[in-house]
Amino acid sequence: MFVTCCNDICASMTEHSLSRQFAITMHERAIESCDDIEQLRSVAKMLLRAWQLQASFTEDYAAQLMHLTPPPFASTSRAAE
Repeated sequence: MFVTCCNDICASMTEHSLSRQFAITMHERAIESCDDIEQLRSVAKMLLRAWQLQASFTEDYAAQLMHLTPPPFASTSRAAE
C-alpha cells in the first residue's frame, strides 16, 4: 500500500511547476548526502507533522468550500454584530 501510494505521489510530481521541482530536487539531494541518522529522524518527524497539518488545513478548507462546516471564527463574528 505504502509503495503504491509513493508511486502515485511520484507520478503526480511531474505536474509541479519548475520552481517546485527544483526545490524538491534540492531537498532530495540534501537528504541523500546526510549521514546523521538522528538528524534524518528529526527531519522525518518534522515533515510528518507538517504533512498532517497541511492535510488538516486542506480538509477544513474543502469542507468550508462545500459549506459542510461554518468558516472559522463564524460564531465570534456573529457575536460582535
